[in-house]
Amino acid sequence: MRRSLALLVVCCAVATLSSLNAAAGEVRVITVDEAVAMAIAQNASLQAARARLEAGQAAASSTARRLAPAIRLSDEYQHYNEAFIVPMGGGAVFPVRKQDTNLFTVAADQPLLGLLHLSADYESQQKSSEAGAAQVRSAELSLHQAVETLYLRVFEARALEGTALASERELNDRLEVARAQLTTGVLTEADVLRVQVAAANARQQAIQAHSQELVSRAGLLALMGLAADDAGVTFVEPKSLLESGQKRPEPSAAQDQALSGRPEILQTRLSLEAGEHQRRARLYALLPEIDLEGAYLRSYGQIVLPTNSEFIGINAKWAIWEWGASYAAYRASQAQARAAAFDLENQKQQIRAEVTSGMAQLDAAASAISVAEQTIDSAQEAYRVTDAQLQAGTATTTDLLEAQSALTQARLNYLRAQYELAISRVNLRRALGR
Repeated sequence: MRRSLALLVVCCAVATLSSLNAAAGEVRVITVDEAVAMAIAQNASLQAARARLEAGQAAASSTARRLAPAIRLSDEYQHYNEAFIVPMGGGAVFPVRKQDTNLFTVAADQPLLGLLHLSADYESQQKSSEAGAAQVRSAELSLHQAVETLYLRVFEARALEGTALASERELNDRLEVARAQLTTGVLTEADVLRVQVAAANARQQAIQAHSQELVSRAGLLALMGLAADDAGVTFVEPKSLLESGQKRPEPSAAQDQALSGRPEILQTRLSLEAGEHQRRARLYALLPEIDLEGAYLRSYGQIVLPTNSEFIGINAKWAIWEWGASYAAYRASQAQARAAAFDLENQKQQIRAEVTSGMAQLDAAASAISVAEQTIDSAQEAYRVTDAQLQAGTATTTDLLEAQSALTQARLNYLRAQYELAISRVNLRRALGR
């Protein structure tokens, strides 16, 4: 709790300073860790989850307080059309009630047998509140994962755009050479057009990458609680995510860690316990209600009632026939408890699948890095040889363009593999509950 409060204070301070900087026209430079902290502090969906948690805690507190004695005050004033006087014969009268009456009551009652279902209700709500806290933690982890993923997507798109623009520049330089060779008769108009098309394709790739960067950036800013079109934010390259030295865990250890560390498991387990307490509460509700009660009454205007009176006693109530409503509620709580048990088993199976899938994606991304590095070396050598052959007249412009296209694609694949590996690490950490 202290850690969360401290984090919230720091994030609020960061947000306040950022707002002041923005008001002054300054650019805010944000790292990936700062982006995560801002999202956790300001994201509307997460704030709603925290508010629901607070509501659950207050509901549990309300039920707990019903275990203690309750004291109630009431005051009833009545004005009648006339006093109530009974004639007794022979001119004698007996005043029963005055025209104005007042009854003030102080009453206290303490549940006795009802403590059974009230205690079970409290335990159920307490477990539900703890499950809500686990749900908030799960939402924080998911938000952390989403922010880091979009952060990486922003820089992936930026790197792809840079590679595509570099390819376009190389092709434009080649186009100038081709046009010069066209005037000397070395190349044909078709060769020049091929180079122009290749340059246009590279430009199109750059435009697509830039568009993807804008989309990812808008989504990232929205998660952080900022305007999606906020141009006053600059993100720092996530080197810590790209250069992560995280060791690949063993499959069995990863499964165990996920099952013990994932807040979703804790949330479902607590929901199961809450369902069991609720089932017992509905069972106890079938018993009679027996309360200890006492009261003080002060009466005015009622002649037949004493001015001051007190009593203490036992109040017992038992709904012996209500068409099975309470028993149906008990059966419903039984079914809910069984459903929670199945949810827990299903949750475990899903988490095992997520861990297995995450590790497979991490292995595939690591392999793709190695393959992409080898492909770049081969594509560079192929481009060098083809360029030399073109100078010697044994290769065509088409051959060179194909070699350059293969080299550009290899560079793009390598960049994608780098970022996919980083995103795979992020996803695996989330699957493990980190």
